[in-house]
Amino acid sequence: MDAAMTDHVRLEPARRIQVRIGGQPIVDTTRGYIVHEGGLPPRYYVPRDEVRGEISDGQGGARCPWKGQWKHLDVTAAGQRIGNAAWTYYDTTPICEPIRDFIAFYPNKVDAIDVDS
Repeated sequence: MDAAMTDHVRLEPARRIQVRIGGQPIVDTTRGYIVHEGGLPPRYYVPRDEVRGEISDGQGGARCPWKGQWKHLDVTAAGQRIGNAAWTYYDTTPICEPIRDFIAFYPNKVDAIDVDS
């Protein structure tokens, strides 16, 4: 594996990640990851099976050279549907294999993302 890639992206297990939409908790997991990527704020990835809501394909996606192929996701939870509220990597680079099919939420599309690292 290319050393630049492993230096650019780093995964750290999180002790706990909670996500709220509409004042309701939709994620409370101890199986999430904090992803650190050079020059970007940390992103928080949670297992798809721990999201209490409906997940469907959103609009758009692309390929990140560091993490792999991603797509947007729409989320319906707490009585509301939020377009492109999150994204997932469905075809990952080797360093990001642990977050394959996990979900990361856009902070501006949810009420809160609370993380214990």
